Amino acid sequence: MSITATDLYKDGPAAGAKAKILLIHFDGAIDAGAAGRLAIGQMLRSLHNERVATFDADALMDYRSHRPIVTVNDWVSSPDMVMPETVLDLVEDDMGNPILVLHGAEPDSHWESFTNAINGICERAGVEITFSLHGVPSGVPHTRPTPVHVQATDASLLPAGGTKIANHMQFPAPLSTFVQIRLGQRGIGGLALLGAVPYYMSDTGYPAASSALLTSFAKFADLSLPVGDLEQGAAQDQENIEKLVESNPEISHTVSNLEEHFDAWSGGDGAIPLAGMAKPAAARDEDKSTKDIGDVIEAYLAQVSRAKAEELESFQRASRVDDSGTPSKPDTLEDVLARVEARRKGKGPGPATPRHRA
Repeated sequence: MSITATDLYKDGPAAGAKAKILLIHFDGAIDAGAAGRLAIGQMLRSLHNERVATFDADALMDYRSHRPIVTVNDWVSSPDMVMPETVLDLVEDDMGNPILVLHGAEPDSHWESFTNAINGICERAGVEITFSLHGVPSGVPHTRPTPVHVQATDASLLPAGGTKIANHMQFPAPLSTFVQIRLGQRGIGGLALLGAVPYYMSDTGYPAASSALLTSFAKFADLSLPVGDLEQGAAQDQENIEKLVESNPEISHTVSNLEEHFDAWSGGDGAIPLAGMAKPAAARDEDKSTKDIGDVIEAYLAQVSRAKAEELESFQRASRVDDSGTPSKPDTLEDVLARVEARRKGKGPGPATPRHRA
């Protein structure tokens, strides 16, 4: 049975809303440090929003990749499962300017039909440009401002003197890029904003990149957006990470090397290397040490998250999924530092593979 664009969604209370800007972010796509996810969450929490459309999960999702979440109390399954959801919301910035925000789970199938549905909504809404937000693992230190790279569907959209990606790239496209390219072919230009996340922070929520993405989006689109909570979270993270780095000379040395690499790249042609893409040989030599930094920071943040309320944790940290059925007891910071020192002396095993890292 063929699926038409209008079969894929149901109208919400704000159906028919007008907006010149479409912002796109899908969970499960390219998003190191949960940078895009945290930015979208900040907008939805802080700004007035209404539902424009809800898309048909049964037609778009593979439930084996987006499994419904079931709650069990006293061995009884609750009938209220949390289903994967992809939605379009109308959000108003602090000055009342309307933005269409497409977000939620990234659909697994019918991408062309889904894009046709989005195109129809955009035409009726008067959308003139699209944006998408992503965090990208990068060879940058946490002690430097987060660079935001710009990728566009047309060279005329690229800002003069903006942060440039250092090399030709090919990668499996997320749906946000797919949608932007298709809409670009129909006359609606698109910009992807890519926040450079230190690759030792890519598996942990990194509010500094989220703040940088929202700030860049606001400047490009001439919007007034709330970044205060993200800036506060970034400042807290910066202070906590600095304490860890200062307490370990080996980690401090590695961060200093990353700072030198960053300053050399940004002081040259303005291009900053993404992880594994045109990265200098010297930076590649630091990979093992930066993984050690990740071990220490991950252990520390695990301790912090256990002490936080569940709601605050969901706002400031990306959720983590452990492959095992029962989570093991997290290492203490002292355990991790001892393991780092043992590896440095060649007496211990190599670093464990961080969660979700290919």
